[in-house]
Amino acid sequence: MGNMKRMIRGEFWYVLFLIPGILLFTLAVLIPFVIGTRYSFTSWDGVSRKLTYIGWENYVHAFQDSDVWAALGNTFKYAFILMVLVNGLSLLLALLLDSYLKFKNLFRTIFFLPSILSIVLSGFIWKYNFSTGFPKLLTLFGLDVTSPLGNPDHALFGLILVALWQGVGAPMIIYIAGLQGIPSELVESAKMDGAGAGRAFWHVTLPLLAPSITINLLLVLTGSLKVFDLVWVTTQGGPGFATEVITTFIYKTAFNSFKAGYGMALSMIFFVILVIVTIVQLSIFRRREVEM
Repeated sequence: MGNMKRMIRGEFWYVLFLIPGILLFTLAVLIPFVIGTRYSFTSWDGVSRKLTYIGWENYVHAFQDSDVWAALGNTFKYAFILMVLVNGLSLLLALLLDSYLKFKNLFRTIFFLPSILSIVLSGFIWKYNFSTGFPKLLTLFGLDVTSPLGNPDHALFGLILVALWQGVGAPMIIYIAGLQGIPSELVESAKMDGAGAGRAFWHVTLPLLAPSITINLLLVLTGSLKVFDLVWVTTQGGPGFATEVITTFIYKTAFNSFKAGYGMALSMIFFVILVIVTIVQLSIFRRREVEM
């Protein structure tokens, strides 16, 4: 009986420590989610207290809205290109900086530093570089260039370049940690069996890096799909509709066009898309981990 009481008392303390986190999650996530779901079925303008329920009209309109599809297209284009580039470059840097390269700790710090800057600050820095800094520098070499952020054909790739510069540091550290967890004996034995550096990497190192690859692909893709601040401080979705992503489109719809109900419906749709993308990606790469 005494042991049972001690166990109950111990479990009580565990639950007690969980309460602040549960309350915070409830207040910051669950309650706003429920309220937002309710507003998504209304024609609320975001200002008035009157709510007029219109059923599924906002959702039907969203699927028929060509601007929504264009914004989603820009979002997925940005996210998938960035996912490939960030993971490819960070893996390459991790391989270089996990070797016996001289001053590798210094280079690790240099490549990681941009990731500690806020995205807003990075956006302002690169907006200045693109519009003023680089053009002035290149005029010294007789080159007349303009900011890619002002060109509809290049603006999205300009944003990808900024995000790549800032986003390569954290995945690189994860890959380095994964590489350091691989027993060196496995790679050495593969080379003793006649495998070259390329085959040893492909058949030994890469399969053992599968968990690191999975988490990096997931983090970069989901983070890129939710991009807002970088786009807002640099282009605000312009020029034209070239860099309009779904988050900026939702913001403009809800607060600039005073269609908060419609904006909430778009947010709910985007939430479902994120859940589906995450589940599909995890299922694919977890299966690949088992096969490797």
